[in-house]
Amino acid sequence: MEERRKMRILFVDSDEDLRSFCSEVLTGAGYSVELASSGTEAYWKLKETSFDLVITDIKLKGMDGLGLYLDTLKIYSHMKEKFLFMTEDSCSDFESQSVITRLNEKYLLKPFDIKELLKKVEALTGANLSAFFAMYRGLDENRRMERRLCWAEDCKVFEDGSEVPRPFTQTADISKHGVRIRYMGTPLRQEDTVYISVKWLSVESRALVVWSREINDLEAASGLKLFDPVTAASLSKVLQNRKTFIPPLVSREEGN
Repeated sequence: MEERRKMRILFVDSDEDLRSFCSEVLTGAGYSVELASSGTEAYWKLKETSFDLVITDIKLKGMDGLGLYLDTLKIYSHMKEKFLFMTEDSCSDFESQSVITRLNEKYLLKPFDIKELLKKVEALTGANLSAFFAMYRGLDENRRMERRLCWAEDCKVFEDGSEVPRPFTQTADISKHGVRIRYMGTPLRQEDTVYISVKWLSVESRALVVWSREINDLEAASGLKLFDPVTAASLSKVLQNRKTFIPPLVSREEGN
């Protein structure tokens, strides 16, 4: 475990939500993670310090992912097999995927399953994440065994008997039968019933608080199991308007 914690990963993507989300997952798996929003920023970070792995999107402002890779090899030839590219399954990215394949490098198609990301990272860093994966086995019946879309949108959550919603509440991910939220204040009580409203998706439903935890001194997060499922039309709206991917494995306490 100690050896893995010393491994450093540079994650490069222009999407702030994706950077934050993947950083949380990789940090939880025991890696030290640095973030960059552009190829140029990533290049300067690489010049200043060493990394065991670089995970980068192909499409970046200024210097793109392939440019970052080629310029990095000019100063660090040992990084040749220490890049993992992210690319979309679209015609515009087919040429880049072909180049990556010829270079014998690895890539992930967006949207991707977080398990696939972790397995590729495990292989490229030589770490053993079996203990990390084992933490998430045997989840109870409240676990959402369905695809979740990482998606941030303002919403309102009312506790039973209250006419005042929790302040500064946003969704973190959403699926047909559940939603993960972040908000200001103390954690909601587990197994309480709340009411959630997400206007942009026309979601109005009572929900069960499956789990709750503190994020920091000011914020908390909860997983809600919806009494009324989100419609297929609403989920399609998310897919059409947001960058989406499968959220991470969750612990027994974070079953929703």
